[in-house]
Amino acid sequence: MQSVGLVFGGKSAEHEISVISAKNINHILSQIPMKVVRIYMNRRGAFFLIESRDFPEADDLEKLNELSESSDATAAIKAGALKGHPLSLHPGTFNPVRKTENGETIDIDIFLPIVHGTGGEDGILQGLFHTLDRPFVGCDVFASSLGMDKSAMKVHLKEAGIPSARHRTFFVHEKDSIRFSEIQQELGLPLFVKPARQGSSVGVSRATDEESFKKACEMAFRFDNCILIEEQILGKEIECAVLGNESPRASIIGQILPKDGFYSYESKYIDADGAKLLIPADITEAESSAVQKLALQTFRTLYCEGLARVDCFLTDKGEIYINEINTLPGFTNISMYPTLWEKTGLSRPDLLKALLDLALQRKKRQDALETRH
Repeated sequence: MQSVGLVFGGKSAEHEISVISAKNINHILSQIPMKVVRIYMNRRGAFFLIESRDFPEADDLEKLNELSESSDATAAIKAGALKGHPLSLHPGTFNPVRKTENGETIDIDIFLPIVHGTGGEDGILQGLFHTLDRPFVGCDVFASSLGMDKSAMKVHLKEAGIPSARHRTFFVHEKDSIRFSEIQQELGLPLFVKPARQGSSVGVSRATDEESFKKACEMAFRFDNCILIEEQILGKEIECAVLGNESPRASIIGQILPKDGFYSYESKYIDADGAKLLIPADITEAESSAVQKLALQTFRTLYCEGLARVDCFLTDKGEIYINEINTLPGFTNISMYPTLWEKTGLSRPDLLKALLDLALQRKKRQDALETRH
């Protein structure tokens, strides 16, 4: 039986969502069935092998975040109904994942990361999997970095002729040079201000005047040293799921109907009535085909593999603008990515099996390359 290393948690502001996604994936993998090795990254980035009968409770996992520098970093930790074994990583060995306490090796055939946000879907974790010489689900290092960095993403989209909202980028050392009057004249009102490298709408605000604009910039800079200021695109918020490597395919189209006109973090995860998801989207067949075509073009332009969710705006004139691409989308019970594929006709177990197969195919392709000149 294949052993899947399910990696979740992490240091980002999306830690809690990652845990929820992992719990759902854990349940689906048990139906395939697969041997699941649960690996939790605490909020400081430490790795723990989780031993528990059922998927661990969030409160118990939080106890693995309360460790101080004086704590024994080698001993197993009992927290509620789980036991957390600190892990050490040994690149260049046949068994690179081991329990720190006794050196016992942990067999992992393939990694399935579901660490949302920075340090998880921005290429950092993907690079680690390469170092450990193990296949992993999802986009590779460069595509992951592009997908997370909205500013860099827009450069590649523009080069490929793919439309996205007009924007300005500022780094924290340029903070004092941000002029509301200039940006308003260039991009109009309202404006959306967001951290360049965050997901799940973390730190994103809608600004309608100078006061709310200044507050929005302060908020965004709390989560990143680089922020994006975008014009508002009036249109339907629609999403398309993409699956594949060299020959990707697109799902049916879904639509988001936010209650307050802005699909915020609260609307996604806290307020149960914050938004309505409409699948299929309320668009024509021609518009649906156009969105799928542009989603696949975006997937290829950003060098994606495995999976991604492409978020778009569709205006009343039929114009499509790419908002962003999520290379490690949520996998909760209501998350758009698995739901779109389910509505397309691909069950969640079959979706995960396809993702694992795609990861193995890429590793086989990469291993076939020459390493000596």
